[in-house]
Amino acid sequence: MSALYAFPVVVMVLMWVGMCHHLRRKRLQLISSLDPVRDALAVCRMTYFVEFPFLSKKALEFALFKTFGIPTISKVLAATRQFSPANVIKRYDDTHIIVEELLSSHVDSLRGSLALRRLNFIHSHYNISNDDYLYTLSTFILEPKRFAARFGYRNWTENETTANLVMWRSIGIRMGIKDIPETVEEMERFSLQYEADNMVYAHSNRTVADATLDLLLSIVPACLRPTARLFVYCVLEERLVDAMGYPRQPYLLISMVTGTLHLCLGTFVGWFLPPRPLTWSTERISMEVEDQEEEKERKKVHKLRYSEYKPESYPDGYRVDGLGYAPIGHLGTAFSGDIPCPFFSSFSIQKKVA
Repeated sequence: MSALYAFPVVVMVLMWVGMCHHLRRKRLQLISSLDPVRDALAVCRMTYFVEFPFLSKKALEFALFKTFGIPTISKVLAATRQFSPANVIKRYDDTHIIVEELLSSHVDSLRGSLALRRLNFIHSHYNISNDDYLYTLSTFILEPKRFAARFGYRNWTENETTANLVMWRSIGIRMGIKDIPETVEEMERFSLQYEADNMVYAHSNRTVADATLDLLLSIVPACLRPTARLFVYCVLEERLVDAMGYPRQPYLLISMVTGTLHLCLGTFVGWFLPPRPLTWSTERISMEVEDQEEEKERKKVHKLRYSEYKPESYPDGYRVDGLGYAPIGHLGTAFSGDIPCPFFSSFSIQKKVA
């Protein structure tokens, strides 16, 4: 009798798995049909917000966390005093929002340029070397792909890899970063060599890392935070663990943690969850049709949509030119230079999926 009840359940599960695979295959065909240069922003929106939403968010958080292992970067960050318990949440919110803004609009659009110029104004107050800028940029280009390979349900496609490089190279050029590699392979060689030469322990590394880790683990019940912290150590690379002054974890524990993450975020998601709606990749931020007048656009108040993280520092919304600790209303310069995908030739995803 139990077998009689079990059969339709098995059939329904198999049908559900088949439907999920079919929908993900159709989504992958859409991504593959886009041009990775002309449609770079559209491809990145789908990859970051629809295909790998949780992993992409964590990968970008890890990318920033990884830069704390470079003493020349961590010393600048520690000196800002933005990593105190009272300030670290706002800094996290500002970073999260600026990244969402840059992923939601072309860097040369009015809206994207406002976010970029605000970022440049904030950075203009600090003495940051080109190599430190370039290394930080490299983590944004490389870590999302690495996280998908380690924990996701599939590897990134060539289209996604190229589009991600095009988008972040364009942002880097407008930030005034020089000598940006033109291929992912060149960027990876630079990044690995820079880590080998510069990722060493410093007290400032530990200071900013602990403040950020305490914030990220604040959502975990207090009794579980020591265990959660060990899990984070297991995800970090050995060189980064040493640079932070954290204890290395047993290989068996690392294997168990990474295997569990892959099972949950890769196998389960790929087999049993359908892809997110495409609208989640196009309507990231509340906005009307973009104003053609910069002054009007600057004074608009926006809120994030479809985001697992709700910025506590801006419960009523935010102004792009008010992000960060710099005075509100001030913007920096968008640096000139040829970018891989100019704004006038960029393609709208809505046209492609219509």
